Amino acid sequence: MKAYVLICRWLKCSWLPSSWLLFLPASLLMSSWLLIFVPAVSAGSVPAALIALPENENAILVEKQTQKFYIYTNEPPFDRVKQIFETACSTGEVFGPKHKDGDKKTPEGIYFLIDEYEERYLTPIYGKRAFPIDYPNFVDTRLGKNGSAIWIHGTDKALKSMDTNGCIAVENDDVAMLSDYITLHATPLVIVEKIQQITLQEQQHKKELVQSFVDNWIQAHLTGSYHHYLSFYSPGYLPDIFWWESWVKLRKTADDPMENIHIQTSDIGIYQHQDMVVVVMDFWLVLKEIRQFLGRRKLFIQESNSPALQIIGDTFQVLDKAHKDSAEPLVAAASVLHTSAGKAVLQSDHASALEMVHQWLAAWSAEDMDAYAAFYAPGFFSDGMNKTQWVNRKKRLSGRYEYIKVTGKDFTIKKNQNGLEIRFFQTYESSGFSTTGTKQLTLVKKDGLWKISQENWKEK
Repeated sequence: MKAYVLICRWLKCSWLPSSWLLFLPASLLMSSWLLIFVPAVSAGSVPAALIALPENENAILVEKQTQKFYIYTNEPPFDRVKQIFETACSTGEVFGPKHKDGDKKTPEGIYFLIDEYEERYLTPIYGKRAFPIDYPNFVDTRLGKNGSAIWIHGTDKALKSMDTNGCIAVENDDVAMLSDYITLHATPLVIVEKIQQITLQEQQHKKELVQSFVDNWIQAHLTGSYHHYLSFYSPGYLPDIFWWESWVKLRKTADDPMENIHIQTSDIGIYQHQDMVVVVMDFWLVLKEIRQFLGRRKLFIQESNSPALQIIGDTFQVLDKAHKDSAEPLVAAASVLHTSAGKAVLQSDHASALEMVHQWLAAWSAEDMDAYAAFYAPGFFSDGMNKTQWVNRKKRLSGRYEYIKVTGKDFTIKKNQNGLEIRFFQTYESSGFSTTGTKQLTLVKKDGLWKISQENWKEK
């Protein structure tokens, strides 16, 4: 097996054949940079924890045994994960997985980063940035594990192995750049004692097995009976099923449920720790060409002898804001259907138009200006500006402010000759300017989608 050398800190992700040491300058060899000789990892293997990464998504792996912190990614057109970053880290000062508050252990398992704190909100001990994780998760709580405030964070002191109360600490330069690689509630953090490798063939087999299981579980929603649906769950875990009767009535409103109403998933991630598989996916209810987003659903699936896979936890990592107060998001999303003579029809154009406005506000608040621009009709004109001029002005404002938050309430909708008019009370907040007032949008339909053709604002 070939030997490789990792030049830490200066060339964190650069792997060089050991023979290249002959060509390294003496000043580097005599410096404080750490040289670590490691065996080459087979090009035909991947971490066993990463069964499937969504396209353009990243994953963080922490190996407690070696106190190492890795980032992996999945970039198209390659349907495989690859390591793009490695650095040293520090975990809890006590060996073993975390079980209770104050045990000074770092959890082991599959978690997600749920928030980000900048330096100005932190005490110096947490360095330049911190990312809380969702420990204890759904299954941890069912197993009686407790504790809180487990973060990835920086440090204001020299980094030492196993030197935290349970968090994962990295050097400040490393934690400062993590924002570029993290999508909150989507980027997994897998913490293990030792990273195991599997072949690409084993990875593909596991991916197909889990995907088939999830597909069949989804199909049970659409055509299965109560008992068929529950057969996917472990006998030791009974999901709340009070909504099933209402859902069955709603799914029967279509002439042909297989053709008209179905569940769609996207951005599926599949991750494994020991005998636990975690599947995270965006979850949609679809009626013909109209999609209702429910949220990011998370299944905890346990490998067993018979059947091979069983769900032991079923929850939402994130719920769409439209369904946060709903007892069951699937039924809430299906409530946009109206039963008339056995046919499913849209409740009204108002529902889809209002959903479009909420998405437009979200894109604006997220400063996703490409998504923001897509909500405007080609013939848009307001305040003497066409669409291009209007969007460019908004992009300049977005670049000027550290954050923007735009919300609306008290919506009223009325039909006009060409489409709809929506009026609502808008609150605009940014790092440099805040205001409230009445916003009026004129909407027209283009290719079946609502677009903004005119926009008016009256400050309160």
